[in-house]
Amino acid sequence: MSLAPAKPFPRLWSLEAGVAMVVTDLHGDWDAYRRYRDRFVALQAGGQADWLIFTGDMIHREQEDAPDPSLELVLDVLALQATYGQAVIYLCGNHELPHLYHFALTKGNRTYTPAFEAALAVSPHRAEVIALFESLPFYLRTRAGVMLTHAGAAAPLANPINARKLFNWNHRHLFDWADDIMAGQEVESLRQGYAKIQQAPYDLMANYYLAVSGPTDPRYNDLLRGFLATQYPEFNSLLWPALFTRCEQEYGAADYAIFVEALLKEAAINFYPQRALVAGHMTLRGGHQKVTRQHLRLASAHHATPREAGQYLLFDVAKPIQRMEDLLPGLASVYRGD
Repeated sequence: MSLAPAKPFPRLWSLEAGVAMVVTDLHGDWDAYRRYRDRFVALQAGGQADWLIFTGDMIHREQEDAPDPSLELVLDVLALQATYGQAVIYLCGNHELPHLYHFALTKGNRTYTPAFEAALAVSPHRAEVIALFESLPFYLRTRAGVMLTHAGAAAPLANPINARKLFNWNHRHLFDWADDIMAGQEVESLRQGYAKIQQAPYDLMANYYLAVSGPTDPRYNDLLRGFLATQYPEFNSLLWPALFTRCEQEYGAADYAIFVEALLKEAAINFYPQRALVAGHMTLRGGHQKVTRQHLRLASAHHATPREAGQYLLFDVAKPIQRMEDLLPGLASVYRGD
């Protein structure tokens, strides 16, 4: 079966036929990735799966004391796409976003982004990887009524106007906006201003965060450009909440349920009713969690506790569900031989 998603919006795609295998948050875990990849290859060969969907955060290995194969993993996804075409879908996660906007992603004392940027800097595939990240959708909707995203719902998206803006999001618009600022001002002064804000020399930061060699490097101003792009008002009011939402932990269970329902309603415009949201992003005990009556949280590797409790979801995108619980029989493991 030759499949391709419909793309009615740049960041909201649609699936109407075939069986989807959904995997979340692998975070540079090559062993987990290999297991899920090989399971899909076997299922696809047997006519049991048509789509392989990664819901983002494929990169940045969590174990600091181990090599990070994140770049090799992304390149393998590109190879899968070369083999299976648009049947392999990769959604944008909050860990992919920093490599478009060149900001440091940190948690506690850990800074995730420099190692991946250093690997990209010496890779002949850098442009290909960045182009992939720039193309990634934020949401998938299906005829079954199952909507997929990386993190979940967020308060700003309860406003239909905001949701539609996110569905139509254009990273290039923000980059061009930043370029216009740089073209209209003295760039050296802008660099000095950025260095003052960060309280560190610009050269040192560009080298550390982006593996930039020096002022003659074509990417020398990328750190500044990314900083300016993230000052675009809707970056912080829309894009950041959409990919970094902490869901019910941030908003409380009652309000969060309202936000999920609003997002599903807006995604169903001119399409089939959307009845369940499936996302990863957050750590849980086991491999899945019923967050609200319409939100199923799925953990395939790192966010599962223990890791070997991780699960993937298999469902027919053409078969309408009536409630979220209809998805539970499609949960399976690559660790237990299901």
